[in-house]
Amino acid sequence: MDIQFPETEVFVPSIEAAWSALQRQYAGQISDAEIDYFFACFVLGLTTPAYTNQDPSLHFDVCRALVSIKLPAYRADAALYSVPAPTQTGVESACELIESKGVKMGRALQDERSDPEVSSTAKASSVASARLGNEGNVHV
Repeated sequence: MDIQFPETEVFVPSIEAAWSALQRQYAGQISDAEIDYFFACFVLGLTTPAYTNQDPSLHFDVCRALVSIKLPAYRADAALYSVPAPTQTGVESACELIESKGVKMGRALQDERSDPEVSSTAKASSVASARLGNEGNVHV
């Protein structure tokens, strides 16, 4: 794991869980490019609360480093720079849902880091949110 932003290590457990959930839910149902894109959307959402007031290029670089934990460079770039053609209806709305779940988990991580008393509640919320749900036409 080559993370060039040490402060991003807090995101790694959520990223690992999300990647596993996406593989479990979507492998064989949609294209690998769509799964990669869902993953990139999740990472964007997850990191948004922490990088809202930062330079957008820094946020993008952080997203690329985190997506690269699970994807080789060429797939990470494709997931971050392009939107694959949907193979089924509901893929676009599923992406929005996945990104919003990432934002919720990112907020929980922010709360956990800013208030140690919230730590156990935030962890429970993050674990529950790690399950990306079963909503939408694509079984998100």
